[in-house]
Amino acid sequence: MKEYKTMRVDPSEEVEIIEALAVFGWKLEDSKEIYNESNEIVGINVDTKVKTYGDGIVGGFLAGWNGDEGKVKQNVTYETQKNVTHYVSMRFSRETSSKNYARLKQLEEEYYVGADYKNYVPVPKKPVAFTVIATIALAIIIISLCTLFMGEEAAIWEIIVCVLVPVVFIPLLIVFWSRYSKKSKFAARENSKISAYNQECQQAFEKRANEIVEECIRLNAENEALR
Repeated sequence: MKEYKTMRVDPSEEVEIIEALAVFGWKLEDSKEIYNESNEIVGINVDTKVKTYGDGIVGGFLAGWNGDEGKVKQNVTYETQKNVTHYVSMRFSRETSSKNYARLKQLEEEYYVGADYKNYVPVPKKPVAFTVIATIALAIIIISLCTLFMGEEAAIWEIIVCVLVPVVFIPLLIVFWSRYSKKSKFAARENSKISAYNQECQQAFEKRANEIVEECIRLNAENEALR
């Protein structure tokens, strides 16, 4: 009895896929290259030109005779896009009654699970937008204060604004940048640990992958010897 696997791959990967699956007992039964081209209309441009009859007695007579101002000519062009479908459809089979089938299947699943990587901690974004807004607001307040020192009389609302804006924006700037600094330092420390961990996982996986391939080659050789 056989089990089957079908795949669609890029033509440049065909040989690599055949060799990789052969390690786990898969044999290529059929391979077909598919290539299709199609054109899709993605836009239409209409260029309208009006040819007038001209001025003078003749032009006026023709416009009045035809009931329009001139001849309208439309040039329609289509913007197209070429869509290309290019892949290789492959069909593989593997004997389920072979002696080492169960072990080959187990090793294949382990191999394609891959390394157990950890995700990196996202790095926080700098509070740039708020900083720009606060800077502009503070600059306006400084200019307003300068006008006050020049002897101009200020309205009560102007005094309130000049007091409230620094009181609100400056503490918020300190809070936002302190929070950003704390989070960025934490992310840097954690990502350094995660990077070291992922490197160890990669090395362990590469070692185990080589062991899996070697064992699969030995199992396939035993299956061939039993035929």
